[in-house]
Amino acid sequence: MSAQLSRRGFLQTGGSLIAGIVFLGTETGNAATSNNTLNAALPESWVAIHADNTVLIRTGKCDFGQSSVYTAYRQIVADELDVTFESITTVVPGDTDTTPDGCGTFDLLGRGVGNLRKAAAYTHQAPLDLASQHLGVAKDQLSVNEGVVSGGGKRVTYGELVKGQSLKLTIPVTGDLTSIFGLTVTGDPPMKPVSQYKVVGKSFKNSIIPAKVTAKEVWVTDVKVPGMLHARMVHPATLGSKLIAAGQVDKKRFPNSQVVVKGNLVGVVAPTEWEAIQASRQVAAATKWTEWKGLPGNGNLFRYFRQDADWKSAAVSRSPKSGGDTSKALAAAPKKHSATYEMPYMKHALLGPTMAMADVKSDGTVTVHTHNQNPQALRGQLALMLGVSSDKVIVKTYSGPGHYGPLNGGNAGAEDEAVSPRSRPRGIRM
Repeated sequence: MSAQLSRRGFLQTGGSLIAGIVFLGTETGNAATSNNTLNAALPESWVAIHADNTVLIRTGKCDFGQSSVYTAYRQIVADELDVTFESITTVVPGDTDTTPDGCGTFDLLGRGVGNLRKAAAYTHQAPLDLASQHLGVAKDQLSVNEGVVSGGGKRVTYGELVKGQSLKLTIPVTGDLTSIFGLTVTGDPPMKPVSQYKVVGKSFKNSIIPAKVTAKEVWVTDVKVPGMLHARMVHPATLGSKLIAAGQVDKKRFPNSQVVVKGNLVGVVAPTEWEAIQASRQVAAATKWTEWKGLPGNGNLFRYFRQDADWKSAAVSRSPKSGGDTSKALAAAPKKHSATYEMPYMKHALLGPTMAMADVKSDGTVTVHTHNQNPQALRGQLALMLGVSSDKVIVKTYSGPGHYGPLNGGNAGAEDEAVSPRSRPRGIRM
């Protein structure tokens, strides 16, 4: 299925060309029209060309200091649309209710940018169709440079083409929005060959850096909602421990604090962060857990791998990129080298502490403010955990501490802990 362009009424002022999405198959059909999910009929989309010749782009990817979504993504879209880098004035990343595709923030310039590049390529065809009608020139006789379409001795800008109109370009998409890989733009729109790049390969300033170094950037720790409570978790010393008994808060020292217990989750909430910190330390000292010795410890790691680890229950898979037969090649080798190498354990983990704030509304909707690589997948996981539909969960992403690991597949702990006491309709910051 290819992209389709349609007019959606006449506007007295302004106007825009919106690149939306049309879902293929049944997996995403319900998600396309549910609350708090980007809908192809709404003015949130992949790409929007405005009457003033500026461009807005949206991506489910988040920024983690690499600057890809604010620089490289703008360059790639600029080349596909034949506009200047500077004309792309707005980049909307991450938030589940205002971005279209999901998928984790990994392989940003490989698999990561494919959807947006295809969407831009589809979008590029729409003003050409409009210009052909407007100028009375065959589409294949038109040329575009910096958002200006020329042909037959005449010219018109993208902005002039969409002014006074409301146009919607629907782009074919398939997949599961809240899966780890999100949605995929399908079809084969004509994309620019490398030889025609004008913007990609040039150096541009990272537009997000000034806000960060001048303390104007909103970090997740800056987010506040009315009536918000602060919380600190009480964790056991070992990973698999079970709760025996939670400590009680000393009301004389911390009169406004409250202990929250749900299964093996223990936390302390208070009106101020400092009281939550102090009270959680007091509660932690009195909380009892079972001991758990499921991990071998660093000193016994390699012995465990050789003697005790289960290497059979999980089937070994072969990479589709692998070729040849290793066993035969080694057997036929004229020279052989045998050795054992032990690499120290490298954890796929955070470099900074995690933090999230959950705002629970009276209608059951939960908005989670966090620093996360895959907001749509997190949204799906939280909905599953809470036993609600995904349209009841919104994930808003912000700048946060550097990390390597857990945030790219879903939650990092703070998010699910923040939403756990959801019976109380107020924000809880973990």
